Amino acid sequence: MSGLRVRTLAIAVLAAAGLAAPLVWSHPFVLHVAIQALIWALFAASWDLLSGYTGQVSFGHAGFFSIGAYTAAILTKVAGLSSWLGMTAALLLCALVGLCVGFPALRLRGHYLALVTLGFGEIVQLIATNCENLTGGPFGMHDYGTFTGLPSDPLAQRQDAYVLVAAIALAGLAIMLTLTRRTNAGPAFRAIREDQILAGSLGIDTTYYKLLAFTLSAGFAGLAGALYAYYIQLVSPTVGSAAASALVIGMAVFGGIGTIWGPFLGALLLYSITEGLRFIGVVYNLIAVGAVMVVFVIFVPRGLAGIRLHRRGRQQRADRPAADAAS
Repeated sequence: MSGLRVRTLAIAVLAAAGLAAPLVWSHPFVLHVAIQALIWALFAASWDLLSGYTGQVSFGHAGFFSIGAYTAAILTKVAGLSSWLGMTAALLLCALVGLCVGFPALRLRGHYLALVTLGFGEIVQLIATNCENLTGGPFGMHDYGTFTGLPSDPLAQRQDAYVLVAAIALAGLAIMLTLTRRTNAGPAFRAIREDQILAGSLGIDTTYYKLLAFTLSAGFAGLAGALYAYYIQLVSPTVGSAAASALVIGMAVFGGIGTIWGPFLGALLLYSITEGLRFIGVVYNLIAVGAVMVVFVIFVPRGLAGIRLHRRGRQQRADRPAADAAS
């Protein structure tokens, strides 16, 4: 068996063991942290699909997360729909909103695009705060239920919720990885990130691929928001704040921008560290997480995914230059 297959098998075994650990150690707090970490991991991967792969930096990505959460909560509470329909509706609506936001962004890049997306996130938060009849206003929404079909026993309910969230988050990750690695979209995204004008001159339909990135990224962010709404069972305007967008960007940087799996893993680790260190104090655990991020930025600037890997007898970075992928 080649070294590459052994390494791949070892990674698969470690990933399976990590996913099974919360079920083996079925403590309510462990399951609680693991479920939320998976939700943030899907959220971080969705941001990376847009900003890491295409270079369309979004500072208001939490707006899509908030729209997805409120959509799921409203449809379940007002219309009585199941969580499955609520999650599907959240994904589709956020994908449509992402497509609409993507149109004005076609001519914008860099700081201008960042300001537009930041403004979008603030608009969503203001609407959620002021539309009290629909969203509950500053106090948010609650008492709309959780995932459909979960058992009544608290521990069994949390275990089943973990399995459900893990399955959906991993399915979302698999779809994004397949899109960026097995289709023409991946090289096109990276070419746009490196040089949009050059990509267009090479025949790449930059309009189509930028809108595709906005649509899919927003859809998966909305799905993550729906998962959050059904698990936490409380949605407030703070879920769409600029601080939430900043947090998910930090998770993506920690994991490695432009790799999809890097931000997913980075969010899992960073959220787990943040919650696991709560016993030392709310302020001190944030200081510890900040110190970890500073160390990574200095010594591992490309994040977890940037650690050198031995592949086929030579060293390559996990996030190879976009120009190589485009060629």
